[in-house]
Amino acid sequence: DVWVAGKLVDSTETPFGIRTFEFTANDGFHLNGRRVQLHGACLHSDLGPLGMAFNTRAMERELQIMQDMGVNAVRTSHNPPAPELLDLCDWMGIVVWDEAFDKWDGTATLPKGVSIPEHGKKQYTNFVRRDRNHPCVVVWSVGNEIWDLEGLKYPDAPGLLKTMVGFVKALDTTRPVGLAQCVPESAKSQLPAALDVAGWNYARRYAISRERWPNLPIIYSESASAFSTRGYFDDFPMPAKKDDYPSAARISSYDHNSAWYSDPADVEFALMEQDRFVAGEFVWTGFDYIGEPVPFIAEGWGHFTKRKLAKAEESRISSFGIVDLAGIPKDRYYLYRSHWAPEKKTIHILPHWNWPERFGKNVPVYVYTGGDSAELFLNGKSLGMRTKNPNAEVVRDRYALRWLDVPYKPGEVKAVAYQNGHKLGSAVMRTAGEPAKLRLAPDRKSLKADGEDLSYVLVEAVDLDGNLCPLAMNNVKFKLEGDATIAGVGNGDHHFPAEFKADHVTLFYGKAILIVRAAEGKGGSIRVTATSDGLRKAEVSLRSRKGGNS
Repeated sequence: DVWVAGKLVDSTETPFGIRTFEFTANDGFHLNGRRVQLHGACLHSDLGPLGMAFNTRAMERELQIMQDMGVNAVRTSHNPPAPELLDLCDWMGIVVWDEAFDKWDGTATLPKGVSIPEHGKKQYTNFVRRDRNHPCVVVWSVGNEIWDLEGLKYPDAPGLLKTMVGFVKALDTTRPVGLAQCVPESAKSQLPAALDVAGWNYARRYAISRERWPNLPIIYSESASAFSTRGYFDDFPMPAKKDDYPSAARISSYDHNSAWYSDPADVEFALMEQDRFVAGEFVWTGFDYIGEPVPFIAEGWGHFTKRKLAKAEESRISSFGIVDLAGIPKDRYYLYRSHWAPEKKTIHILPHWNWPERFGKNVPVYVYTGGDSAELFLNGKSLGMRTKNPNAEVVRDRYALRWLDVPYKPGEVKAVAYQNGHKLGSAVMRTAGEPAKLRLAPDRKSLKADGEDLSYVLVEAVDLDGNLCPLAMNNVKFKLEGDATIAGVGNGDHHFPAEFKADHVTLFYGKAILIVRAAEGKGGSIRVTATSDGLRKAEVSLRSRKGGNS
């Protein structure tokens, strides 16, 4: 409050939270007196089909999807986030690695003629002053993969890092300051002396830091960098190596592929169980994002590929995400969920079961579950029990259950999961018939009539019995009636050929998303109709309310 001559002339409210936390060198991260393993995700700032303009509901949905998977931490990669993201994390109980820069050069919008410290001081001051009242923030990061710094190419690189860290500490001494590093040899220098925590990206590069600086806490600031395409499996035989990519410019959803410098999810799980001194990991990335469509890039990122790949020039969306650009979970989502949130009793079967061209040939079947074992049935016949082996030489068998020699026959695949001999539940995958009708499933039916609130409507093609048609690529057209507009469409295809704001979308392996925006006004009923040639149309009713809660 500001008072002048006994009169209140200005007032503002700032929410804050009370918590204790500590990063330790030997026992990871502690929150409110207990150890908490950070199950983190790096999130880019775009919001999929909506682009870069921030929308609170869109980000809330992203965080809800991540939290359901078991995420309890977010890394803002690699720039300060919209302040509303921090508001959401405060309320949702998600801790944040708050990052200021990706590099310190032109990537950090360094003006010509301005020194790195001068520019850094200005940006860090704005960054810390804006965010320091948010209890969710537990780490300030002064940057990501600053090659010239880690390579000691800057004059007095350790002194420069100490100066940049000092700008942050001058404004907040209640949180540790870190740096996301990627050059292991830099741990042999004096750079780490300036840091409160050491962030390391990929492939257990933190090992040298642990050896040279045993009293410095470590965070796995970037892990995995795995690739997959939602719904895609047509890549037999399976890749022999993690960076053996198919020529079709799509990556199998069996979850075996990653970048050459990183590892698939299960390898990182094993590291985090082995190295309990590490506070946890931040997976690259929670969601696919626009741009950086490795490994399918025609020029400029040649180290990702050993050959020019088909249709590489058409790729415009990353494939790192655990969730696709439209917000539809990939199979990998359920692998993370089974390990990070076993209490949710995940039972997930892959792949789909529509393989007419492989009749009688083997189709590997995987089950992701929080249970320790499962029995698989094909058309009612048991194919045997599998049990996770925590000491398996093939790391995948520690976290997933696999039947590698299932001869394809159309019908029903069923998995019954167990924990310590007690049945957890079951899941079924059925062979779908021809696409017969559309199905609409909105994530919310009640919206605020404020011009910003959104409903994400899942669009699917199903057969006459309601089974998802996993190979459907039908074009779907939308019609809205009422006080609403189409905010965007998407399907998760890395080569999405259309505009994101349109009244139509092509299904990608049976699914797509329509984003409906409630108009600002009096509110009322909203009718969504989806049509596609040869399929029965689908309709769903939404409602917007002026001044009401969504």
